[in-house]
Amino acid sequence: MMRKYIIKSIWLLAIFFWFSASILGQEQTIKGIVVDSNGEPLPGVSIAIKGTSSGTITDVDGNFMVEAAPSDVLQFSFIGFNNLEVPVEGNTFLNIVMEESLVALDEVVAIGYGRAKKSDLTSSITSVKGEEMKTMSVGNPVEALQGKAPGVQVVAGSGHPGASPKVLIRGFTSLNLSTDPLYVVDGVPMGTNLNFLNTNEIESIEVLKDASASAIYGSRASNGVVLITTKRGEKGKTQFSADLSYGFQVFEKPYDMANATEYAEIMNQSLQNAGLDERFPDPASLGEGTDWWGEGVNKVSPQRNFSFQASGGNEKHRFAVSLNYYDQESFYNSGNWQKFTARLSSDWEFADWISAGVMVNPRREAWDDTPYWYQDYLLIDPITPIYRPVEEQAGLNEYSIYQRSYYTYVWNPIARDARQFDEGGYYALGANAYAEIKPVKDLVFRTQISGDFKFSHDDDFEPDFVIDGAHEKNEINYVYRSHNFNSYWNWTNTLTYSLETNGHSASVMGGATFEKWNERYINGTKDGIPNNSDPLREINAATENPEVNGNSSETSIESFLGRVSYNYLNRYYVTATYRVDGSSKFLDNNKWAAFPSVSVAWRISDEDFMSGISFIDDWKLRAGWGRLGNQNLPSNVYTSSIGQDYYVFGPGEGSLVNTTYPSSMKNEDIKWETVEDINLGTDFTLFRNHIDGSLEYYQKKTKDMIFQLPYPNYSGYPNDAKIWSNVGSMKSQGMEMALNYHNHVGRLKYDLGVTFTTVAVEATDLPDITPVVYGDNEYTRTVEGDEPGYFYGYKTDGIFQNPFEINAHANEHGALLQEYAQPGDIRFVDVNGDGELNGEDRTKIGSPWPDFTGGVNVRLAYDRFDLVANVYASVGNDIVNWVKGDLYNTESSDNNVISGLLDKAWHGENTSNEYPRVSHTDLNQNFSRFSDFYVENGSFVRLKNIQLGYSLPQPVLERIGLTKCRFYVSGQNILTITGYDGVEPEVSGDNVLNFGFSGWTYPVLPTYLLGVNITF
Repeated sequence: MMRKYIIKSIWLLAIFFWFSASILGQEQTIKGIVVDSNGEPLPGVSIAIKGTSSGTITDVDGNFMVEAAPSDVLQFSFIGFNNLEVPVEGNTFLNIVMEESLVALDEVVAIGYGRAKKSDLTSSITSVKGEEMKTMSVGNPVEALQGKAPGVQVVAGSGHPGASPKVLIRGFTSLNLSTDPLYVVDGVPMGTNLNFLNTNEIESIEVLKDASASAIYGSRASNGVVLITTKRGEKGKTQFSADLSYGFQVFEKPYDMANATEYAEIMNQSLQNAGLDERFPDPASLGEGTDWWGEGVNKVSPQRNFSFQASGGNEKHRFAVSLNYYDQESFYNSGNWQKFTARLSSDWEFADWISAGVMVNPRREAWDDTPYWYQDYLLIDPITPIYRPVEEQAGLNEYSIYQRSYYTYVWNPIARDARQFDEGGYYALGANAYAEIKPVKDLVFRTQISGDFKFSHDDDFEPDFVIDGAHEKNEINYVYRSHNFNSYWNWTNTLTYSLETNGHSASVMGGATFEKWNERYINGTKDGIPNNSDPLREINAATENPEVNGNSSETSIESFLGRVSYNYLNRYYVTATYRVDGSSKFLDNNKWAAFPSVSVAWRISDEDFMSGISFIDDWKLRAGWGRLGNQNLPSNVYTSSIGQDYYVFGPGEGSLVNTTYPSSMKNEDIKWETVEDINLGTDFTLFRNHIDGSLEYYQKKTKDMIFQLPYPNYSGYPNDAKIWSNVGSMKSQGMEMALNYHNHVGRLKYDLGVTFTTVAVEATDLPDITPVVYGDNEYTRTVEGDEPGYFYGYKTDGIFQNPFEINAHANEHGALLQEYAQPGDIRFVDVNGDGELNGEDRTKIGSPWPDFTGGVNVRLAYDRFDLVANVYASVGNDIVNWVKGDLYNTESSDNNVISGLLDKAWHGENTSNEYPRVSHTDLNQNFSRFSDFYVENGSFVRLKNIQLGYSLPQPVLERIGLTKCRFYVSGQNILTITGYDGVEPEVSGDNVLNFGFSGWTYPVLPTYLLGVNITF
């Protein structure tokens, strides 16, 4: 009887639990409305059922409807408002009020070997979310950072496929060493080029701008640090997303060049002005001539950017997968750049006290080297045809059938394009694995080991051809191949202890890192392949002049670091860091260097005396000091190096003998450059968080600046032998500001942001042996007390209009300052007034450094439409426009020139005071003398990106099985406002001393895109 009772009871309990579960699990229709704190409805709020990919969004009146079970939890999210979780708990109607939180002070950001709340920062750190970056389709993520981070100057410099932008954080601190910041991806230093990353892989970017933030990276942080955090898996149902865009760049002909008839007329006039006979008796008979640009340059080039992501996980395991492909073609028959990247991460939480994870990043980059000679399509004379006459092509190989330019030394550009066989690329694999152990409460030990391995290759083939027997030819073909293997590994261990009690909050971190780089390369060339066919383009197929080179190098750094952070009542903050680096680049007496920093902050808004000021939501003052290092110099400067050369010995023709010579001299006392930095700043939010921003002053001083100094002549060493030395100092200072306004009016939500940065750099001390530092060809100059790398040349004072003005340009003795000048030539200024015009009259004629840079960033959302716009500006910088020396100069070269030149150039009294006369002789050195004739105002404002998107409504998404689907059209770099007359106003340079020179730079081009973002 008892047994039957027990069985019956069990069945009843089972039925009860089954019934309860079925009631709790049964989905029902939940309706509701979402409003803000003022009762205004919020359209477009995302509503998700926690732990699933199901959900909906609110309509234009804030209403929503979703199918959910009583046990489900609804997650509400909307940009600018606090996320909200609401349990259903049997309710069928929900009235949801979302609170504005337009500035996420509780947001956690990366700070270097750790993370911290944004509200607790004592240093100058700018954070940019990955979602902001992915609104642009770019090959290098740094391009999308332009104008979004105050204090960060991003200079594209070239629209060339695969080009890496130049980044300056708060100016620069060195004349001779690299100015690139340190890039750290997921805690691993990754060099100075982020081409291997796709914007869709990025969770956030933090830019550490001052020493108090960057000193934790010690000897490599003087140019600032950029921390990139990539996306990892999150708990919840597996979610898939795809981001696809296809578009094209547009390359309009930058200048309207003279056709054949006009070219002949201009050359005739130029010859006549030089006292020479005309060359073309009947210019009109030549007609339009050859349209080289139209025949050899494509107007558009495709761009493709495809990305696929999957992520998910549970309480114990999370994963993320990202696959990305980017492809950019050139405007020629040859040349393109493509990259494939993948990122796979997996994180495990084995117990409350131990977790681990691994990330693998395989990648491939390949390029068919894009030609840089698009100017040749403009400068070659328009009279020459592309090909030789058919009857002259018999017996010639396919690379010799082209016509040599009749009048210029410009090589046939279409023939050059056909001979372009330079291909390169690399295969690489990056990986890191970590483990976190919490042996006791509030104590965390983290160990991470990382490696990156890269195999690069390059193949070049130059066929034999003869287009012109004396000039344009290569009589013997050759093949070149190189292989380069680079490896890097890093082992980092940190121990962090955190404590919070009675208003006190403290954190202590200590750690050590060990890093090592290895490089091995070998390359070889050989001449004389039997023919130019593709299968024979191998070194073993060649027969003559073998040459091989190879070497290896190794460097390492061992570091010990620590950080102490403390705050009281979230009101008074202090942070101190200390890092000691030991580098293999220095000998024992200078191997180790210490890099300390300290910063403090005071949240004034929490003080009692601020309680009556209602419009201030949060206000914090910050101050910081620190020391940073720069060790970006070769790995063996403490040893002398030997160069290789050839010398002919013996009588007559002699014999060729291999020789060696001292190419650089050792300096056993070489040490780091050191940068000392101070920073004063304030962060604020106002008017119920509708306005937020920051304002900062910074100053950086460099000492022990590293120079390559020449040896004195009496030393007996060659004149070009250099020695690396620690001499000189410099200083940079400036202001930066960020201001943002967020609000919504009915269905319209908008975010407006402005960034503003000034930088002033001064060379404060230079070595006695080199009191003046020149750039290439002495076109720039650096002296104590002035900005580095300013343009150095002659000043001009218009055009001589008649002989009287030439005669009046004389010294006190009546001697002409420009004895070869004729009316129509440029008048140069005797700056020092000594009655002579010579090199002593060169002076400062411009500066490549802007007075300020800034950006304007706009986000609008209305119903299902959204609009993003980013504008960047550089104001006050000058540019050297070398193109003017080609477009307006007819001296001896006979290159084609700009259309309308005879009207623009001086051709009679008062016809021009800007462009000199055309002439086949230039005894006055109008064009060959570097002067302010070439210097132009380089200020510009550029619409970097504008994107309009539309998201499909929820009913449509449900029918097609998607969670989100957004279509967009985008235009990048489609509008540039500038007074600069050159090809591209956004230019950089290979180093600080050669910045701001713009010739036939591959321009930053307009890009038009169609794309779609899908989540399912």
